[in-house]
Amino acid sequence: MHRRTVLLLAALLCACGGMSKHAAGTTLVEPDRLPPSEYEDAASLYSEACDRGSVRGCAYLGYMYDNGRGVLQDIPKAVALNRRACEQDEPFACLYLGYLYQIGRGVSQSTFRSSELFTRSCEGGNLEGCLHLGIMYKSGAGVAYDPGRAVNLFRRGCEGGEALACASLGYMYENGEGVETDEVRALELFQMACAKGNQIGCDAAVGLESSAK
Repeated sequence: MHRRTVLLLAALLCACGGMSKHAAGTTLVEPDRLPPSEYEDAASLYSEACDRGSVRGCAYLGYMYDNGRGVLQDIPKAVALNRRACEQDEPFACLYLGYLYQIGRGVSQSTFRSSELFTRSCEGGNLEGCLHLGIMYKSGAGVAYDPGRAVNLFRRGCEGGEALACASLGYMYENGEGVETDEVRALELFQMACAKGNQIGCDAAVGLESSAK
């Protein structure tokens, strides 16, 4: 099905009464998966969905305003939309707002606030939120250094299909961070990430195989 058709269906669904804030927008296509030719149509449909009560539509529209895709760039509006959606427990919005706090874009930079938002996103089921939170625990940025917790977060993301989480978990096994060193398991994880299209995993697998020869 063409992406515009999917987005249109979502907009129609959002117009129906009696739908929960999560159900109203579950079919919306994630904005980072859209080709440039569809930015304008997508932004319009996200806006319609948001106006009809879809917090996911608001979150996706915030992404578009932050990146100037299909709309004029408006970072304060992007922050406001994602904050509004995150306050209503939309995981993507919490993830994106956490990213904005992490880099200090439209808000005062705060790794602590970023970690709180990534936690909320992860607990809401967003695997990318788990990945970013794991990276923070691995480095001790904004949270106490805890490689064991990073391993658990990477594992959760990897098991859910997040390719970079698989590669990150592979590095933990390769270097013995939070787990016993296990290069065989590390290679399996790198290859798993590579199979999902992650170039970091591909490069790491080649490097580990070369060093073993």
